[in-house]
Amino acid sequence: MLRIDLLETKVLRLSGRLTDGCREEVESFVTSHRLPAEQAVEITEVIYADRSGEESLGWLAQRGARFRAESSYALYLCERLRLPILKQACRGRGRR
Repeated sequence: MLRIDLLETKVLRLSGRLTDGCREEVESFVTSHRLPAEQAVEITEVIYADRSGEESLGWLAQRGARFRAESSYALYLCERLRLPILKQACRGRGRR
């Protein structure tokens, strides 16, 4: 099951499984909420993407979206599909 949220920070968050039929759902959500082309998209909680799901991510990338990926699977998707990753400041501890 796919879950789509729009966070207060104007980040589009996708979670769950991106499977057959999700492309229409993603496109409908994006167009109905009039999201900007260069939208930040959080995919850390995506646990599976089939071909249709990968096409959805590609469609978002073609619109100019940048992706936030913090899980190994999300990073794998970004690398394999050549999705642009949103640059973030390092969250780790500082040096002592």
